[in-house]
Amino acid sequence: MRYVTILFMVIFLGGCVPYSDNPLTDPNKEKIDAAVLGTWFWNEESDSGFVHIGLNKESKLLQVIMIEHDKDGTIDVSEFNGNTSSLGNNKYLNLKWVRPADEPKGYLLIKYSTEGESLVISILNAQVIENAIKEGSLKGTVCKEKYAYSLSITEEQKKLQQFVLKHDKELFQEKSDLNRLSLPQPDFKGTATSDN
Repeated sequence: MRYVTILFMVIFLGGCVPYSDNPLTDPNKEKIDAAVLGTWFWNEESDSGFVHIGLNKESKLLQVIMIEHDKDGTIDVSEFNGNTSSLGNNKYLNLKWVRPADEPKGYLLIKYSTEGESLVISILNAQVIENAIKEGSLKGTVCKEKYAYSLSITEEQKKLQQFVLKHDKELFQEKSDLNRLSLPQPDFKGTATSDN
């Protein structure tokens, strides 16, 4: 479970996460995978949090809201929208930041699987992406400055799909588990009024 904190710290704190100009599949091209819908959580020594995944009424795309609660009492909130993609036997999330608004404009590509009451997620390995861009096997840019480091994937969609399928194991090495939050069903007994 330790990787969950690392993963969300990278996302929340804007660490070196590769962003893609293109999603793996276009929004509204595939039906949204209902298996990801719901509320998921993590609970660790340093922090805990919830990931709410549902459908946006207007766009019919995914709406993802993450709430991280640090042990010092502070809360961080992030929001994304996007879609699910299936390539081969693998499933992916294509997410774009909604808030904070000053985050990168590209897609965050996340591999996922649902196993029982767990959502297993993995973000792109930045080093593999950087190497591929430098070697020319993936179009993109690597920007390293004194206090900033960014990776942008500019590859067109079909070639991006082929690259992800070919290098899936090395691209998505570290996994994090989120648990489904199962709320008790409301008990409506005794709410009916009696006629006297």
